Amino acid sequence: MNKTITLLILLAFVIQLEGQAQKNTKPIVIITQDGEVDDRSSFIRFLLYTSDMDLRGIIATNSIWQKNGHGTDWIMNAIDKYGKVRDNLILHNPNYPTVDFLKSITVHGNEDPQYLKGEPPYSNSEGADLIIRELVKDEIVPIHVNCWGGVNTVAHALWKLKNNYSQQAYEKAVSRIRIYCITFQDDGGNWIKTHVPEAMIIEAGSWFLSWTYHEKEQLQHNPYPEVMSENWLNNYVKIGHGPLGAIYPQKNISESDTPAFLNFVDNGLNAHEDYSYGGWGGRFQAVEGNYWKDAADDNNTKKSLWRWCPETQNDFAARMDWCVNPFNSANHPPIILSTTEAREVMPGDKVVLTASLKDPDENRLYVWWWNYKEPSGLSEQIMIHNETSINAHFFVPNDIKNDIHIILEVKDDGAPSLMRYKRLIFKVLD
Repeated sequence: MNKTITLLILLAFVIQLEGQAQKNTKPIVIITQDGEVDDRSSFIRFLLYTSDMDLRGIIATNSIWQKNGHGTDWIMNAIDKYGKVRDNLILHNPNYPTVDFLKSITVHGNEDPQYLKGEPPYSNSEGADLIIRELVKDEIVPIHVNCWGGVNTVAHALWKLKNNYSQQAYEKAVSRIRIYCITFQDDGGNWIKTHVPEAMIIEAGSWFLSWTYHEKEQLQHNPYPEVMSENWLNNYVKIGHGPLGAIYPQKNISESDTPAFLNFVDNGLNAHEDYSYGGWGGRFQAVEGNYWKDAADDNNTKKSLWRWCPETQNDFAARMDWCVNPFNSANHPPIILSTTEAREVMPGDKVVLTASLKDPDENRLYVWWWNYKEPSGLSEQIMIHNETSINAHFFVPNDIKNDIHIILEVKDDGAPSLMRYKRLIFKVLD
């Protein structure tokens, strides 16, 4: 084959992959969970956000807290309840998956307690095989794997890839995976960290005492008790919101697994693109190679989660309304039609910020531009002039070297009030 034909084939392959990445704008997601009560609460909320994801798998696993797991029966029951409100949900968003699809991707992972300790290989499972199938597909975009319980199903999948597949297939697979663990709830997480250093793995801990079921202690670390309470749950989820809300099992917001998927919500923060950006599901930093942990906002690792709680709870309440109300009797997020394009800037530059907005319910909209200083590597926020206007500006500091993260918040005055964002990242040239 001559060089020209070879180059044309390579070019066509690159164009195909680039088109594939652009086409698949939703994050690809697989969740694993052990069926504990907080998992069941998180799963109610999760089902209402399946419209925002390219969901590839729901896997039942175990953990050191739920050694035998809980199987898939409770998952199927929750999906059936979702099915009773889906016709109403698609009045508000047509992208909600069918019950048949959700059940088709619900499988068993490892639930054998003898594999909570030690190194893989563990037991083979449908869940591990599902993870492998997704990782070796002809795709280049990341796959986000949530571990609400143990990590052993994921660890076994990576062990099989490492030992039973070609080096090329293994390298591609581990380059794609993003593992978000609600702590390491078995030995699988540390095995991945040590033996599969190419794979990105997050050991998240800031959910503890900010989203957990230790209610009294939680309130010391989350300044929004009114939206995490039994009263809030009864008013906005459990009573008068259909069969899905009615099976919510807890008395207050204690969904320690929910932060694992909140960065996948289509809210404009795009925090799943880079876990150092920060969003509804927290903000993280690499501490050793591809091993990541919670990062601090204002020197507080829990603030990277709780700072967004009013917005996340209002959004949850709105989606619960979607379960039972017609379109014109519910609120929907504002739409940011366009903004200033992010670009390269120089120290001292004046940067103009503009936005065009729309609200599907014709609610009044409020604007706020702000500098997210932590992912920008700053100790103090950059001042934005006319920060509550659709025409604002700021000046690039003379001593800055990191990218500047500017967040546009757009809030409506509907009930509940909803927020959407646009993140603009300005690259500062030296």
